[in-house]
Amino acid sequence: MEHILDVESLKKLTPEQQKTLISGVKQQAAILNAQNMITDLSERCLTKCITSPGSALSNTEKQCLQRCMDRFMETYNLVSQTLQKRVQEEIAASTRMT
Repeated sequence: MEHILDVESLKKLTPEQQKTLISGVKQQAAILNAQNMITDLSERCLTKCITSPGSALSNTEKQCLQRCMDRFMETYNLVSQTLQKRVQEEIAASTRMT
């Protein structure tokens, strides 16, 4: 199996090229993360809130969807912030050790 990112090739990149590559990878990861979040949100909330198919959503279904999406986003944001804080703390701790 051919590797897309060969370590030896990466070592030959200039710092600017490395920075550009890392930025692109981060952007792709963010897009994938957003797609996964939307898929998960849709599956969870639609399954929970839409009880019977029809041509329009009932007010109860609309309210359920809104609450479900709000709760999902609040939880997602809390988890993301906590994870980001921990990563920053680990980076700071590893920087102090070196």
